[in-house]
Amino acid sequence: MPPAAAGQAATVFAGVYAVGAPLLLRAARRARPERLLLGALSVFAIGNAATATAPSLIALFGARLVAAAGAGVFTATAAAVAASAVAPRRRGRALSVVVSGGSAAAALGVPLGTVVGAVFDWRTTFYAVVVLTLLITLATWVDARPRPPPADAIRRSGAPVRRSEVLLTLATTMVWASGSFTFFTYVGVVLHDATGVGAVGLAAFLLLFGLAGIGGATVAGRLTDARGPRPTLVGGLALVAVALAGVALGTTVASRTAAIATTVAAIAAYGFGTWSITPPQQFRLLESGGDQRLLVSLNSSVLYAGVALGSGLGGAVLASGAGTTVVCVLAAGLEVVALSLVALGYRPG
Repeated sequence: MPPAAAGQAATVFAGVYAVGAPLLLRAARRARPERLLLGALSVFAIGNAATATAPSLIALFGARLVAAAGAGVFTATAAAVAASAVAPRRRGRALSVVVSGGSAAAALGVPLGTVVGAVFDWRTTFYAVVVLTLLITLATWVDARPRPPPADAIRRSGAPVRRSEVLLTLATTMVWASGSFTFFTYVGVVLHDATGVGAVGLAAFLLLFGLAGIGGATVAGRLTDARGPRPTLVGGLALVAVALAGVALGTTVASRTAAIATTVAAIAAYGFGTWSITPPQQFRLLESGGDQRLLVSLNSSVLYAGVALGSGLGGAVLASGAGTTVVCVLAAGLEVVALSLVALGYRPG
């Protein structure tokens, strides 16, 4: 697949994921979550099978559209099901399990997919995704027995939605994602500038990022249950801001050894912090009342909007010739803005 086509296909996927998933979930709000999970997985498998066999660019875009619709519905439904399947005091940990799966995919799936694509071709990678999805679908079907909603969910189904809190939470997600992807979209360029690493070194950094993320999501779930979502969120955002400042420092250190050591520590902290954001954010939305699946899906939508905005900001900085240090400093500054939004919504007692 040519790089330009791959980029355009990724844009189609992100756009449909962000815009289409909330609409589909709204339309399917009366469907049982077990059936919705099975349907979403099936659609995702069909979309990836169509991607692997796409005879043209238009067909490829159509296939990514289908896959994105399935992925968006599945992710939001899985988070809502996980949260509703446990007692309220364990909700943060349940959400962290779903987020940890995404981190594990980043740590293992991306390098594995790259190897499969290099040894065979890009179509084989998507065939492998289809096989894995079908196995997950089978496991979900075996366990898809109807479950009565817990008492907490019944109580909240009639609760008024705290709209101002929802909007502030979504705004926090968008600013956080904008800052994160101002840097992460160009992570290869930044890391090469800071440490001089090539493709293998970049893969090692991404593996570190994903593994640290698993730990971050897990710890965030436990802290959310023990301390509440807001302190967990403040800690995660602060860590991301400090980590991005650390990457900026790595781009200015003269000694290559010191630059590598600084950047390794910063990327580990960045992975830990950035994957710790979603569990408390989802928790805040689920606690605000209203349609849980729709609220989680909206969080994903504004996250993707932040990805697009951050990518544009980082690209504009690099195109201006300002350099990678400025990219990292700008990214860190946006995380500080996200922290201020959390403080803005704080109501003691």
